[in-house]
Amino acid sequence: MNMIVDQSQETAYPSYLALDEILTPPLGGRPGGSGETLLTVALRAQGLWFGQLLRELDALQRGLDRGDGPGALRAVDRSLRILRALVAQLEVVEPLAAWELDGGETAGPGSFDPAGFREAEAVLGRRDRRPPSAGPYPADGPADGGGRVEAEAATYRPSVFDSLLGYLAAHGYPVPCDLLYRDVSAPVAPSPGLQDVLVRVHRDDGAAAQICERLVDLDEGFQEWRYRHAMIVERAAGDDAPDPRGDVFAPVFPDLWAVRSLL
Repeated sequence: MNMIVDQSQETAYPSYLALDEILTPPLGGRPGGSGETLLTVALRAQGLWFGQLLRELDALQRGLDRGDGPGALRAVDRSLRILRALVAQLEVVEPLAAWELDGGETAGPGSFDPAGFREAEAVLGRRDRRPPSAGPYPADGPADGGGRVEAEAATYRPSVFDSLLGYLAAHGYPVPCDLLYRDVSAPVAPSPGLQDVLVRVHRDDGAAAQICERLVDLDEGFQEWRYRHAMIVERAAGDDAPDPRGDVFAPVFPDLWAVRSLL
C-alpha cells in the first residue's frame, strides 16, 4: 500500500512542539562554566515536567471534587510516573560542582530551583514554606524558578488535601467540621479525629482507601525528589548554601502517615 506523506505536516511538527523556542538562547553562547548548558537543559526539562505535573494535580483535584474516584486514581498514577521521571533526571546534574557553574559565582540553592515545584507542593497542601518574598533571593531572581507568585497564590486556594476531605465527606465519612471549613491558607496539622475517620476508610477497603494509599505514594515521591534536589544543592554550593535538608522529609499529608500505626 502506497503511503502519502504530508510534507507540510512533517515540517510543521517542530513548530507544534515549539522546539526553536525551547532549544534557543540562553543555551547558545551562554557564558559560564562547562556545566551551565547541562544545568540549563536539565532545569528546562524539569520545568516542563513540573508544568505537566501541575495539570495532573488539577485533574486529581477536579476528580476528587466531582466524587470521581477512578478519574482521581488515574491522575495520581500519571503524577507518580512524572515524579519518577523527575527523580531519574536529577542524576544528570548530580555530579556538577560549583566551579562548573558560571565559575562558581552564581551557584547556590536558587540555581537549582525548577519552575513549578513550589507551586506543586502548595497545590498538594504544603503551607509551611517561607513566603515568596523571604530568603536571600529576590522574588524575580534565580530562586524564583518562574513560580514563586503562582506558589503563593496556590496557598490561598483549597488544596488536594482539602479536596480529599470533601471527597470523604461526600462518601459518608464523618470528617471533622473544623477541617471541612478550615482556613485553607493555614498549615495542615495532624488531627486525631481525622485519623479515626481514616482508620474506617482503610478498613472499608474501597475506592477511598485506594485514593488515600496513592496519595501516600505521591507524598513519598515528593520527599524523594526533595532529598535528591537537596543533595545536588549541597554538592554544588557546599557551605555557602543554607541547609537544604531541614524540611526534606516533612510530609504533605501527615494524617495519612500517622494512621499507619493505628491500622
